[in-house]
Amino acid sequence: MPSPPPGREFPALLTAETLSVVGDQLSRVALALLVFERTRSAGLSGLTYALTYLPTVAGALTLSQLADRRPRRQVSVAIDTVRALIMMTMALPGLSLPVLCGCVGLSAFLSGPYAATRLALLRDVLPQDQFGAGMAVRQSLSQGGQLIGYCAGGVLATTVGPSRCLLIDALTFAAAALIVQVWVRPRPAALTGTTGGSTRTTFALIWRSPSLRAIFLSTGLGLFLTAPKALATPLAFDLHLDTAWVGIFMASEGLFSVVTLAVFARYVDASRYRRLFPAACLVPGLPLLVTGVLHQPLLVVITFGISGATWSVLTVLAASSFADLLPNDQRGRGMGIAASMNATAQGAGAFLAGVVADQVGAGTAIGVLALAGGLFALLPSLASIRLAQEPLLTRP
Repeated sequence: MPSPPPGREFPALLTAETLSVVGDQLSRVALALLVFERTRSAGLSGLTYALTYLPTVAGALTLSQLADRRPRRQVSVAIDTVRALIMMTMALPGLSLPVLCGCVGLSAFLSGPYAATRLALLRDVLPQDQFGAGMAVRQSLSQGGQLIGYCAGGVLATTVGPSRCLLIDALTFAAAALIVQVWVRPRPAALTGTTGGSTRTTFALIWRSPSLRAIFLSTGLGLFLTAPKALATPLAFDLHLDTAWVGIFMASEGLFSVVTLAVFARYVDASRYRRLFPAACLVPGLPLLVTGVLHQPLLVVITFGISGATWSVLTVLAASSFADLLPNDQRGRGMGIAASMNATAQGAGAFLAGVVADQVGAGTAIGVLALAGGLFALLPSLASIRLAQEPLLTRP
């Protein structure tokens, strides 16, 4: 098969990844409803939802090296194909709950190396001067895909049933695999031979490099910035609001991010990323400091939206710089390590937010965690300021 034109690879990757994101959200909604229908247990339904996230960390840490040792297009297509088969299996009538949970965990486990592979492949497709803008577009579409997936999942799961919703999910993964196979040209594996290190050696590389270490530390901010989503339900309850506001609070990040990232991609050049990173670490937590004194739901939406949008900008700055500084033969593992740190921080942050909210209330808890996050953000921010005063850094 002839190689596709280079100019079509980036749109193909974006389309495929957006389909996968939509599919992920469809499956989360469908699974939560499917398990609840069978068990009438909110606890088991919540556990199944958690299984769509938790194994991702293990997958990123153990299998991200595939993105370096195998051709990245091949890995991406294979994972989407396997996930399509998993979703088809889960849609089978009468599937036992343990088997269903096992399938959920396996699909989530594959999401870890999938994210690392896609980020590394995106850097292969885009030159350095276009990668930052490409990441901004990717992040914007990802936020939009999550909104579509959650909304469509609720509608589809209640109209056609959770099992058929899972079949639709399988089609999104299959379509994503086909698009990448057809429109992204094959490339050799970045790492050749039998040697080349491990996840441990890549982590050591990250920690030894001041620039990589500063960016890596910024992924820990999820421990504090996840609070708005994690506490959307108790906050709405504390404010005596209709339950519809829970979804609006949770969607505010995506709504604001789509617009903000589009503007960012259009007007912010990659040469400015290094100067913007220190401030970008500090800004996302600032709007959340006042959450405890807000009583108007629209003000909460605006506050959550600004925080989420600036956090998305930080994600673009961090991921773009991180991918560019990593050597190509360790880029997959490096991105996997960063992704696992981000997922771990957000998962732990959701738990931490609940613990704090039980003591001081949801609104105050969000403000307290934002303050703690601001103090933590000083670590990567001050480190980056010091680095900015040195000659331009090169890849380690």
